[in-house]
Amino acid sequence: MNCIREAENYLRYYRELHQSIEHADYMISKLVNKTAPKEISAVSMDVTGVRAGKPCNTLNQLYQLQMWQEMKDRTLVEIEKIDNILISISNDPECEKYKDVLSMWYVKKAIKEDIAYELGYSERNVYYLKEKAIRKFSVALFGIQALQAI
Repeated sequence: MNCIREAENYLRYYRELHQSIEHADYMISKLVNKTAPKEISAVSMDVTGVRAGKPCNTLNQLYQLQMWQEMKDRTLVEIEKIDNILISISNDPECEKYKDVLSMWYVKKAIKEDIAYELGYSERNVYYLKEKAIRKFSVALFGIQALQAI
């Protein structure tokens, strides 16, 4: 496993992780509305109590609801892990710009010139800072496996 590449992917797709939470919320609310009891009318029910032409698919809907909720929960855990690592690596005075450079480079997808200008570094120093920051992020994310790979 290439820990640096994996760490970069966590940051590159950070925005998409947040979008997946929004989509999961939408799907969960859609399934909840679909499975919620509706008004029952004796006229619209057949002898079995199941609406004719619309089979009850409750177990499948409950399964889908559970899968969307589990995906949302796992994604939230990963987002929180990323946020905590970014905060923790920036707490060291020597590394205080790491969170900024990683966020701007990977999450916001800013160009080197803009990052250099905003952080007050040369473009070359921004690239060097980014390399140091992603290594530190990778070790914080993957532990000893990343450290051995570096």
